[in-house]
Amino acid sequence: MSVKMAATPESKFLEKISEDFLCCAICLEHFKSPKILPCLHTFCEQCLVTLVEKIGSLNCPECRHEHQLPVGGVEALKGNTFMTNLIEMFEQRLETVKRAKIDCSGCEENVGTRRCVECELLLCDVCVKAHRIIPVTRSHQLITIDEFRTVQSTNPVVLQPLEFCSAHPNNELEFYCETCQVPVCVNCTIVKHRIPEHVHRDLKDAADEYLTELKAMVDKLKVKEQEAEKNKTLAKQIHTDLTERYSREERMVRMKAEEIIKKTKREEQRLIDELNHIYTDKIAKAATDIDDLELKHANIKSACTYLEALMHHGNSAQLLSTRADALPRIQQLLGVFMKPCVQNVDLFEANEKFNEIGMLGSLRWDGSTSTCTDENIPNQQVKGNSVDLLITTRDSSGKQVIPKQQVKAKVRKPCGALEELSVSDNEDGTYTVTLCRQVDGVYEVTVTIGTHPPQESPVIRGLVKTIGSKGNAEGQLQHPFGVAINKDKDIVIADTANNRLQVTDKDGKFKKSLVFTQFNHPFRPCDIVISSDNTYYSLDDSNNQVVVSDENGHVIRCFGQNELQDPQGIAVKPVDGNVYVTDYGGNCVRVYTKHGKYLESFGSKGKGQGEFNLPWGIAVESTGMVYVADCNNHRIQVFNADKKYLNSFDCKSGGRGKKKPRGISIDNNTHLYVTAHPRCLLKFESNGDFVCRIDCDKDGLKTPTGIALTDDVPCRVVVADSYNHRVKVFAQ
Repeated sequence: MSVKMAATPESKFLEKISEDFLCCAICLEHFKSPKILPCLHTFCEQCLVTLVEKIGSLNCPECRHEHQLPVGGVEALKGNTFMTNLIEMFEQRLETVKRAKIDCSGCEENVGTRRCVECELLLCDVCVKAHRIIPVTRSHQLITIDEFRTVQSTNPVVLQPLEFCSAHPNNELEFYCETCQVPVCVNCTIVKHRIPEHVHRDLKDAADEYLTELKAMVDKLKVKEQEAEKNKTLAKQIHTDLTERYSREERMVRMKAEEIIKKTKREEQRLIDELNHIYTDKIAKAATDIDDLELKHANIKSACTYLEALMHHGNSAQLLSTRADALPRIQQLLGVFMKPCVQNVDLFEANEKFNEIGMLGSLRWDGSTSTCTDENIPNQQVKGNSVDLLITTRDSSGKQVIPKQQVKAKVRKPCGALEELSVSDNEDGTYTVTLCRQVDGVYEVTVTIGTHPPQESPVIRGLVKTIGSKGNAEGQLQHPFGVAINKDKDIVIADTANNRLQVTDKDGKFKKSLVFTQFNHPFRPCDIVISSDNTYYSLDDSNNQVVVSDENGHVIRCFGQNELQDPQGIAVKPVDGNVYVTDYGGNCVRVYTKHGKYLESFGSKGKGQGEFNLPWGIAVESTGMVYVADCNNHRIQVFNADKKYLNSFDCKSGGRGKKKPRGISIDNNTHLYVTAHPRCLLKFESNGDFVCRIDCDKDGLKTPTGIALTDDVPCRVVVADSYNHRVKVFAQ
């Protein structure tokens, strides 16, 4: 056998082998009894045993791929003899570098001059002769030390020892069984791998063929590696780009927020300065009024004290001696003007378009028609043309203001007819009135600020006000289900999805919120009723209870948890204060005293008389008559004061299709007002005769529920427009 000295791609690759390549990734030491996994990663046998014992399965620590453990366990895995040989050669290379002179492995006395490739022994000249004589070793290839070092550094594959059969240790592996895909010796081809069942090939030929195939596959694998490297770099770049983009967007958000904050602060300061300018004089005037009234009060009190003492303790002569002075003084004091100067109260009105126009809002107060000024009034106007009159509103002192009241304009035509004109609010205390000349003659324009005299006011019918918008801020609503009117004429709203009660004045201006946080589940008011003594009864369907509180939100008591399944509507009997609750889930009405003691229930599930299918709203009149909105039976059922069924009537709108009644209220035992699905507000006589539909389609009710009545003339009907997240007020 001759030794080839030329370097090959394999030898160049082996030159680059580092010690890390020969170390186990688990124990970080040179492989000991290395085992190779199907994923081509190699580990020490004992390391794999410990790993399997720890996690219960064979998961590659490098690629995390899970492999099926052989029947014999880790020991049955394929051994990596290639790695074992590499480790030996690596260690020999290090030993060669360390030792300048190498002792003979045979006699261990002389210096070794040659190396046996097959035996892997260093021999001196004497032992070389003996090695060539012994029949077993005479065919072995011997090379010089210099040749060994050259081959070791350029093509170490040549130096690898022969592989011997595990079944026949004295036989070299010379063949490859393609049937079993394992190297075999001569004896194996006769015993276990016999022809024709098994196909044999020369081991070297099979290895060369596999090497060619493997090289092609490795080339493809390198392309895949480059693609993975490229994608890894791309992923890192994406990560970097996202991080930078996040930082950039965060800066933009903060800059925009700071810009808005600065703008808001400037607007805040502008309005505060304006308020300060306006109120400085008013406050000074009020202080002067206080001083003046304190002096007048002191004078009156002093006179009263003196005269009372004189009346009780003075004799007749003393009493009459003061008459000439006392009576004129008393008359003088009685004529003293006592009232302070009533000054206009300013009103701040927020601007919903702050982001568009950069103004938080404006200050509005009472305007005076007598001081208003007008501009752009032509002496003559061409027939058919329009002209815009500019009206500037001012207060009683002549200062330009943005009035709280509504500005209206009318024109009296040459024929005597009176007509409303279009008025555009310029949001700065000026208004534009558009006038069009249609016929010849004189046109008289009248501008009014605020309401007209009562005799000129038309009777308003239908929708008059919308309160709230969707949200959770003050004055905003989310699915309000119930409404009530308190003693101050305020509107109390069961703001269901916001878990609170909200109170507004009759014009819809927010006053306060009532929130209860002491219960097991979040307070969720689905209806509310207020008794004659202004006690609030809130129906909490989240905790299946009635929460009794005062107007400030102080809880007085809770009751109903043991009986209520799914409460929906609530009413208070005017005579004795008993509380009636519709149990939507129990298909009945439950009755309690005002102190929370459970009395009885009436009704059950069904379609018959006195039976319910999801009862919703309830109303109790002063005589004790009970009206129940039997929702899914499309009717209103009526019971007497003893809870006995009297009659029922279908919930219809002008003879048209049946509706599902929900909220219900009664005025002076005369008329019933009902919210019904889908989307309408109906009025009935107490006997069930249909009167009218109060709303119209353009009012846009969407799942109206709770309903309450005011004592205004005309009556105001307050409706919880649940799915529009608003409360709407109708006049009837």
